[in-house]
Amino acid sequence: MQRLLTLLLALGLCSWMAAQPRLKSGDLLFTVVADTTADNLGTAIVKATNRDQAPHIDHVGIVCTHKGRLHVLEATTKKGVRLCPLDAFLIQAEHTADGKPLVLVGRIKDDFDRRTSVRNAKAFLGRQYDAVYSPTDDEIYCSELVQKSYVDHKGNLIFSPEPMSFHGADGHILPYWATFYQSRGLPVPEGEPGSNPTALSQHPAVSLIGRYY
Repeated sequence: MQRLLTLLLALGLCSWMAAQPRLKSGDLLFTVVADTTADNLGTAIVKATNRDQAPHIDHVGIVCTHKGRLHVLEATTKKGVRLCPLDAFLIQAEHTADGKPLVLVGRIKDDFDRRTSVRNAKAFLGRQYDAVYSPTDDEIYCSELVQKSYVDHKGNLIFSPEPMSFHGADGHILPYWATFYQSRGLPVPEGEPGSNPTALSQHPAVSLIGRYY
């Protein structure tokens, strides 16, 4: 139990230990990285986007219903934009020491056209994952799926694009991203318009209302 408390405190999640909200279509599910020492994509995303002690978030999905069951609409590196059963989404997330998935629930608290937003997101089903995080092609990454789909009742985007970050706390491009783009013959798109899961979780329109397990 002490190990669990230490992990949750380090992640800033202790206040949500007992909270498990009832999910609604249109809610956002954010997955949290427990170990930020690994040299992988999730950790690289966290190191480039995490600021001000926010939870270490590397992925976001959209809650929706499909054939009467809760699913998560997400953009994944291997399968592109897909519908994933909720239980499968929870299984693939990182877990605490007592076996509970590290998944936070975000709920839109501003004017939000839930039906249209989810329908917009479903229109991207089958798209390939955007591995280079470009705003100009037909492929799409996880937070971009949310950013381009969520609208208010006037049809205005809730989340505007913001400058992308690939640098660490010292302001320098992280080695992971420098190598990542160099191997593809591309410049690092630092400052180009985009989105990231951490920024979505901290957006004024989003309220983190608990953990789901």
